[in-house]
Amino acid sequence: MRENRLVGSSPVLWTPNLTTGPVTSFADALERALDVPGVVAVVLGDLTRGGALALAQHPDYPVGFAHQSAYAALAYARAAPPDGEVPDELVLTGAHHVSLQHTKSLPTATGHAFVHLTLRRPEANLALARLGLSPILDGLPALVAQRRPSPTPPPTDPPPGQRRRLLDRLRPRRRPDT
Repeated sequence: MRENRLVGSSPVLWTPNLTTGPVTSFADALERALDVPGVVAVVLGDLTRGGALALAQHPDYPVGFAHQSAYAALAYARAAPPDGEVPDELVLTGAHHVSLQHTKSLPTATGHAFVHLTLRRPEANLALARLGLSPILDGLPALVAQRRPSPTPPPTDPPPGQRRRLLDRLRPRRRPDT
């Protein structure tokens, strides 16, 4: 954390040490999210097509904690009716952790990208978490869209001349009598 002190009797100003600029990869997004004060787990993914695409967590937490901590919020967001709106933000609070999930629609396809943060409750500051999520949410839909498989056109029939040659090659050949 960085502190800026003003001269005289001015108050002490604190500014968060958050990276700005566009997110370039899932690894960059995970690193930035883990830099938000209090974050212990991050899940990034595609809400519409199967969930988590990348996740990370603090090493002191058990294996699978990131995915398990995001489960309830993801289930709630996916339960939205097909013609209904997906929630932009979900906040779940518990005795020890706070979960914050944001969604953003994909630019060229139907669906939504999501970022899910799990924060330690004593250190949770939702305003700072939202501030840290802003550049991640700006770049995440494009990253998720890149990960989606591109639709392939249906196979086309070969022209009639090629079809005959193809069938001739597939026919069993007679063995010469010996």
